[in-house]
Amino acid sequence: AWIGTYFVCLAIAVLVNIFPFPNLALNKTRPIASIVFPIAIFFLSLIIMTSPQITSNSLMLVVMYIIVALPFGVWVWWKPVAWIGTYFVCLAIAVLVNIFPFPNLALNKTCHQLERFEKDITMLLLSTKIYSNNNGTNVKRARQAISTIEFMSTRIAATIASLKAELPATKVELRLLRWCGGAQAGRDLEAWIQQAERLLDPLQQLRSAVMQKVLGEGSNSSSPELAEAKVVLNGVIGSSRDRLIDAMVASIAVSHAWAHPSERRNILPNVKTELRQALLDCEHSFHLAICNAAHHKMEGASQREQTPLFAHLTRRMASFHAIFAVAESLLRYLENHDRLEDDKQGQNMEGRPKRKCCNPVRQKLSSYKTFCLQRWKWHSKDDRRMALKTALGMVFASFFVSMPYLKDMAAPYGTWPGITIAAVNQSTTGSSFHKAVDRLMATMIAGAFSLIVADFLDNDDVFKTVALTIFTFVTIYLRNAEHAYMYTYACISVGIMLFGSAKTDYDIEGYVPQRIELIFIGIIIFVFTELLLFPRSSRKIVETTSLEFFMSMRAFLRQAVLCSEKLEQYVNECKEDSRNGTSNAAAILNESSKDPFELDNLAKAHAKLKAQADTVSKEIDSAIAEPSLGLGQPLHSGAFRRLESQQRSSERQAALLCNALIKLAKYYEKGDNSIREVSSNWPHIHRTTVQEASKMMDTVCSCLESVFADGHIRAQGRNSVKAVNAASSFRSLEDVRLKIVSDWSRSFENFVQQQGFQESDPEAIMTLGITTTIILEICRHMQDAGKSIEEIAYRFPTFQ
Repeated sequence: AWIGTYFVCLAIAVLVNIFPFPNLALNKTRPIASIVFPIAIFFLSLIIMTSPQITSNSLMLVVMYIIVALPFGVWVWWKPVAWIGTYFVCLAIAVLVNIFPFPNLALNKTCHQLERFEKDITMLLLSTKIYSNNNGTNVKRARQAISTIEFMSTRIAATIASLKAELPATKVELRLLRWCGGAQAGRDLEAWIQQAERLLDPLQQLRSAVMQKVLGEGSNSSSPELAEAKVVLNGVIGSSRDRLIDAMVASIAVSHAWAHPSERRNILPNVKTELRQALLDCEHSFHLAICNAAHHKMEGASQREQTPLFAHLTRRMASFHAIFAVAESLLRYLENHDRLEDDKQGQNMEGRPKRKCCNPVRQKLSSYKTFCLQRWKWHSKDDRRMALKTALGMVFASFFVSMPYLKDMAAPYGTWPGITIAAVNQSTTGSSFHKAVDRLMATMIAGAFSLIVADFLDNDDVFKTVALTIFTFVTIYLRNAEHAYMYTYACISVGIMLFGSAKTDYDIEGYVPQRIELIFIGIIIFVFTELLLFPRSSRKIVETTSLEFFMSMRAFLRQAVLCSEKLEQYVNECKEDSRNGTSNAAAILNESSKDPFELDNLAKAHAKLKAQADTVSKEIDSAIAEPSLGLGQPLHSGAFRRLESQQRSSERQAALLCNALIKLAKYYEKGDNSIREVSSNWPHIHRTTVQEASKMMDTVCSCLESVFADGHIRAQGRNSVKAVNAASSFRSLEDVRLKIVSDWSRSFENFVQQQGFQESDPEAIMTLGITTTIILEICRHMQDAGKSIEEIAYRFPTFQ
């Protein structure tokens, strides 16, 4: 794509020098030059920034500007050829330094990351087995297992992020290194990485379940009765759990071997059947284990023991629900893999020898057509703003090439302001400003070093080469992630200053100040267009979206209450039908056959939550780096990052709640289950559980709306004290959590005593329990988010 775009820019340069109007600009004394060139730059920049086919818009903008600006210098016919030769030489050098002496292939990194992912998730699953075996008997080993689970879950998330980042380059290398099967290997690898990403949510749920005590587990959570109940639970489920984990480890190994670019095999063990059977057996055993543990807890509990029963059982439900979710996800992946393999074999057996030669040609033509007909970026508001501000900034910078006075002042390097604008241009204000500061600092550091070299070495090429090598090695060695661009550009600038000043007869003392001056001019132009002409504050976006997230969570919980009411109404109608012989429940399903329980609206409410959480995650770094310029209060880095983390965690729990309610609705629609019996009151208990959280969230959001009237989490109208008071309302969620645990536990005890736990459906008990656990987790994350709001409010000017 880079090479193709380069030739497009080269063609533009040729056109600029052929058509009569741009050729008028060759005579710098003509006033029309100051009009034609900026207009041409504006439209060319707009096309490049909105073109969907260009992957590196800023780089191509730099190439275009350098080529198009050449008519204002000395133009001869062979310069386009020289540019092409130079470009390919640079590409060849870039490829060679990544191959010799040590190959630096993305494929090697991906293979290493895949192997680490397999080892880490295997270690995590085995640690889960160790934790379950020793929980209640060997506290030391159980805590060691918890530490391993915490560390491995964190490292797995980092590994998956690294795999996603390396995937595009890896797919390209696979197509280049493997003429046959490279594209298919890339698709297989991408499918496995996507599957690994789907495991993150249940693994996070498993980590939370084993690390944190649920509210209600008091000091007696380590009592002898509870420890004995844990032993009883492990004795019932131990063998089936170990079988399930072993099947999951084998499934991961098989999937890894199939997707790994260097370990592909045609025949792999069939672990799908074993995984499916182990999952069913473990679910049944867990149901019996919870039954035995509940009976044992009720019989052995002393009167002084105040911890609710559900507080002891909910962590076990949450941890095993996470394990079951991982197993179900792996099972779906294996089933999809077998289905695709069957389709391939069916196609191979049919065979079409006459059209085999035409297929590659048609595929290439189809892919080229898709590539050319992509939707232009002009339709997006953010992309449109970025294209306009870039084009206008390039117009201002072009004055240093086309306008006589400014051209003479900047000669012979009038293109530097435009190159600077194209280089530091980013989608967000904070990241652009951060890169601009890095570029200026790198130029000043490189200029100081170049002046030292010029004073001591007197323009000796050998010593300058040695100095450049040493500077590059030390700078790259000291490079950090936060200011990586500054270190890299410093190395580039030193080389340009020492060897690229031929136009000024290698006068480094005069070259360095002029370069710093023109780069600073480019940064000033960029700041002017970014902050004044097209203002877009990432700080304001974070302040606004973070507050809107709480309002969206309120709407989500309200919709969850509505769904629960619909489910309760349906179950009540089923009870009436069983007593009176009517069919009112079927009428409810027939009236709203597509979505009788309003679950689609719940999914839409969660989609809004996810979009807001993604926006905050995308903008948080830019918002923190964004300069306030004395016009506002900068964001408190730690508090807002913790707020973003808690909101992201609560959004994941909201997704789990959507899935749990869907399962619950499917279970309610089944006939002959204990939940639909006349004496069962589970739907009402479930609805009141969600309603308790929703009511408290209504109160919290009302307080926030009254304090942050303009929709931003920031100091306004001397609201510091009010902001602290509003944030403290989140603490009331602790009472809600205690009440939910107590009510659910009481209902659970009654259900076990009256209905008989063993006679009920394991799926129903697990779904009801995990749904309540998710509500508790949402309340906990919202409560922690309130603590972050308190910390932000304490930073308001009144408290300074």
